[in-house]
Amino acid sequence: MATSPNKESEERKLRRKRLMRKLRNKYRAVLINESTYEERFSLRLSRMNVILLAVILFIVNALFVAAVIVFTPLKQYIPGYSDQRVKLNAYRAMVTADSLDRVMDVRDAYLSNLRQVLSGKLPADSTSLTMPVATATPAAADLKASAADSVLRARVRQEEAYSVHHSAGGATVERLGLPGLLFYPPLRGVVTNAYDPAQGHYGIDIVAKADEAVMACLDGTVIMASWTSDAGYVMAVQHSLGLVSMYKHNAVLLRKAGDQVKAGEAIGIVGNSGELTTGPHLHFELWSGGKAVDPQTHIGFN
Repeated sequence: MATSPNKESEERKLRRKRLMRKLRNKYRAVLINESTYEERFSLRLSRMNVILLAVILFIVNALFVAAVIVFTPLKQYIPGYSDQRVKLNAYRAMVTADSLDRVMDVRDAYLSNLRQVLSGKLPADSTSLTMPVATATPAAADLKASAADSVLRARVRQEEAYSVHHSAGGATVERLGLPGLLFYPPLRGVVTNAYDPAQGHYGIDIVAKADEAVMACLDGTVIMASWTSDAGYVMAVQHSLGLVSMYKHNAVLLRKAGDQVKAGEAIGIVGNSGELTTGPHLHFELWSGGKAVDPQTHIGFN
């Protein structure tokens, strides 16, 4: 005997009501002391609450795991995830390859031009097509300096006759008695002890702020970078024309023996190392041809 559609729908409604009733039924979880039967803890729950709590815990756990993977190095151990160092190395390799391509293009252009010059097929310069060719020979009067040029030359010669300063890169450097030789002050500060060879003081002591950088006075090569009990951390730099500069009582040496240094390049940090020192300062010596010279006669330190 077939059931009518109305009865089937009513049965589905009844099953749904029973299910919702079961989900909403309250249960009590009680924690009891076994010896005294004292109730320690109780919790009212329903099946629906348990299901909701399980869903919330699952979502929180998933978010925590995702945060650990995204924001910690653990993501490197996930198969298929690319390492940041690999990406950085790939980027550096790409930049290097691009630079090499440019160098190769420049070299190919140079070789092409050189090949054309050697074969005599170099095209005419574009300037030669627009500029007239000078055919007249200049006379002696054309080569004679004008009155304004002579006055300017005399004024410049007079201004530079006693000048020992030369500006380079915003810093002031001084000329020694040799042409083309420029010094960079190794440290700006107050000179507390001057050059006095009679007392065995073959340099000057310069006091400046703590942790100031000590700079090379000229281009050269570091020939000594070591520690001595008297002078602490000491560095010696060999320059051209038989010049040697010494830097003593440093806190830290930034270069080692054999390094090439440039004028104005940091080579150490002002310190108080060694026994023959009473505070942070730089002891600077300048030697020419094996003889000590007074640095203050050639370099300004203020």
